[in-house]
Amino acid sequence: MSDRIRSVRMTGMASFLDDGSWEVQGRRLGFPVRITDATAACAVFLVRTARARRLVEGTGLELVSFAGRTPLFLVLVDYRAGDLGDYDEVAVALLARHRGRTGPYIHQLPVTRTFTMEAGRALWGLPKWQARAELSIAGRDATCHLTDTGDRHVLTTTLRTLPGRLPVTVPGTVTALAPRGEEVLASEVAARVGGIRFGPGGGRLVLGTGHPMADELRLLRLPHRPLLTIIADTVAFDMSAARPVPR
Repeated sequence: MSDRIRSVRMTGMASFLDDGSWEVQGRRLGFPVRITDATAACAVFLVRTARARRLVEGTGLELVSFAGRTPLFLVLVDYRAGDLGDYDEVAVALLARHRGRTGPYIHQLPVTRTFTMEAGRALWGLPKWQARAELSIAGRDATCHLTDTGDRHVLTTTLRTLPGRLPVTVPGTVTALAPRGEEVLASEVAARVGGIRFGPGGGRLVLGTGHPMADELRLLRLPHRPLLTIIADTVAFDMSAARPVPR
């Protein structure tokens, strides 16, 4: 048994089974894990690579940099159906690379249900933690008010795109990178995204005070207007098992 699996078993949150599946809160999850119905919004910011580098110290990851700037993604997702159930999620991710793989390093991932929190941590090493979110994604508008379970304000954001949308569903694959122990876990996500709208700089972000996630974003000189906003009416994806890559 690997140290990765042993550490998960010791938490009592999830169990790795002999057939390669996982048991979380009495429910079995096999691969790929499928999300069949979600909607999502994203704000893309450019932050100074020198400031963001402290967030990946000791992880084995290298930030992708363009003229001293690294893309930071603030992602809002309303999951309506799939293997992980119905929940809301807010992600802060940075574009990074590791041993020839380039993809989002998800640094913060508050979610609104304990099942997906435990599954995400165990199966893919994702930094999920429980929070409360008042989240709405409809048409060209998205809003979110995020607090932790102690009601500390983390952030409030409003995103808006231009009114037109792409008339096709766009397929794509990304590799999510998650450092854990002496490894980086690489997980392939094969997505199908429809009803995509874009907008230049159509967003506003307000950060709370006294919360670690808000403080990290403030150290990156946020808030400022995003470079780009994206809203997708429909999102579905399959997420594969994590592959450990040595640092």
